[in-house]
Amino acid sequence: MPDFIPGLELSRLFYVEAVKPILDAEFPDLRYDAVLIGSGSEVLGFDTAMSRDHHWGPRVSLFVSPDDHLTVADAINETLRRKLPYKFHGYSTSFELIPDEPHILRFEERSEGGVNHRVSVDVVRNIVRDYLNFDLDGAITPADWLTFPQHKLRSLTTGAVYHSGLGELDSLRARLHYFPHDVWLYLMAAGWMRISQEEPFMGRTGDVGDDLGSRVIAARLIRDVMMLCFLIERVYAPYPKWFGTGFSKLACAPALTLIFQRALSAETWREREIPLSEAY
Repeated sequence: MPDFIPGLELSRLFYVEAVKPILDAEFPDLRYDAVLIGSGSEVLGFDTAMSRDHHWGPRVSLFVSPDDHLTVADAINETLRRKLPYKFHGYSTSFELIPDEPHILRFEERSEGGVNHRVSVDVVRNIVRDYLNFDLDGAITPADWLTFPQHKLRSLTTGAVYHSGLGELDSLRARLHYFPHDVWLYLMAAGWMRISQEEPFMGRTGDVGDDLGSRVIAARLIRDVMMLCFLIERVYAPYPKWFGTGFSKLACAPALTLIFQRALSAETWREREIPLSEAY
């Protein structure tokens, strides 16, 4: 396996060195945004060498106008199939579905025929509809904000924009940048209310000898405090796989992590209670 290159950088190089020259030559008048957003650990900048086992590799998303999507999307896909190299910085540019593992893509080694590339051509409104079940033509209501999963908002507003010829991605990211102030206040209040309702149970379960239940509630309380930290610093929280990693990047993490570790490693509920009270 080639040396690991973080996915955001690999995709930038792939766009600049492999995809862009083809588009410039074959579709010189095309206006598009070239980005890496959506699903994938590399979008968050959290990928490691282990991430290469599936759904990882040289890729980029192209967003075009609705008219161009109708007229040239298929031609772009076919041109890239014919003209992209089979290898890029040591990594295959062709991918295949794994039998018996639905929707799992892995590298496909090939040296002839078309490249099964991961350069998607789409319209911005389509990814928003698929990802958030929201139509961009509408106003975003408080109810919409409260039903948008934070990890999906994060994956649409982080990642990278490598080329902004259309400008729609920049507009979308500005629109979804963070919760409106009133929604943010509501989420903060709801978070504190959730903590207040469960906080007494950690000691109560311990007092009746339910140490496992006490530990579970302590972990839940720590998770709720961590979620409040994301809100306080106005950062969308990632999904559970990267929740702790994302938390470690927050300004408050160095001080609070030590407190959380003391609470989680405590042998008794009384010892657990002391660091948790410091966290509040």
